[in-house]
Amino acid sequence: MNRRDVLEVPPAPMTSAAPSRARRVTRLWESAAGLGLAAAGVLHVAAAVDHLEAGDLAVGFFLLTALAQVGVAGWLAIGTWTGSRPSPQLVIMALLGTVSLLALYLVAHMTSLLDAFAVADHGSGGHGHGGVRDGQTQIDPVTGVDFSAGMPISSEGPLAMDGQQPASGRHGPDGIGTATVTAELLALTALTALAPAGWRGRIVNGLFALGALTWGLWFTGVLG
Repeated sequence: MNRRDVLEVPPAPMTSAAPSRARRVTRLWESAAGLGLAAAGVLHVAAAVDHLEAGDLAVGFFLLTALAQVGVAGWLAIGTWTGSRPSPQLVIMALLGTVSLLALYLVAHMTSLLDAFAVADHGSGGHGHGGVRDGQTQIDPVTGVDFSAGMPISSEGPLAMDGQQPASGRHGPDGIGTATVTAELLALTALTALAPAGWRGRIVNGLFALGALTWGLWFTGVLG
């Protein structure tokens, strides 16, 4: 054995620990995003059932939103199984859609801007005037006026789109809405982590800016 043989050390084998760890982290975030979006989609179906009296427009919106969220969740699940990273375009579109839904939720539950789309159907009990049914004719029991042909409604607030009971503004969130927001916040966090590294800083800054704007609107009474 010569001196050269003693000094030469064989190179250490290349390890793939770092790429494997990165893939595991990506799969974890994909699973979290898919779970959040799938849960939000199912909850939007429940919201559609809960808002059947609000009309076809509201129900259709909830169902289309649920379809889109479940579809993206399925695509992310396929990526998790195949080990592929979701495309930046899909992540950004899902981010923008989730942020838009959260903003719409705040507007719907903390302002009266969308109350015109909420139809309060009180069935056969009339328009809140204590009327009764006389066959197919609605008669006021005091004045004897027939309301079946309609009459003007005096109200300072917004009216339902079909002219029924005036919609009530600034209604608080319900259990389904709170659970949906929670699921969408989980999805939003995971989607931010899945965004390209060069975009994450700008996305986080944008989310902080939107949060500060929301707080400012709440503090000034615009959202209350």
